[in-house]
Amino acid sequence: MEYIKDPLLGDYYLVVDEYNYSVYKTIMPDSGKPYDSCIGHFGRLGGALQKIADNSMKGRSYDSIKQYISEYESILNKFQEKFL
Repeated sequence: MEYIKDPLLGDYYLVVDEYNYSVYKTIMPDSGKPYDSCIGHFGRLGGALQKIADNSMKGRSYDSIKQYISEYESILNKFQEKFL
């Protein structure tokens, strides 16, 4: 298995094997002991990056759907420019 860790991904990283791209997020709980949580497994790199963008949007509030979509598209565009 290979790992893809990049500052642009933030707390997320990819584990690549011959079958898929697995997305993980490193979580730092109040206990101070970090752990990794599997977000999902994807057959294509693009699907994995979309899930990272989607998941990174959660846990925040937005004033409008327009703001949400704009932020989401901004994240995807950064990925497209750097990775795809």
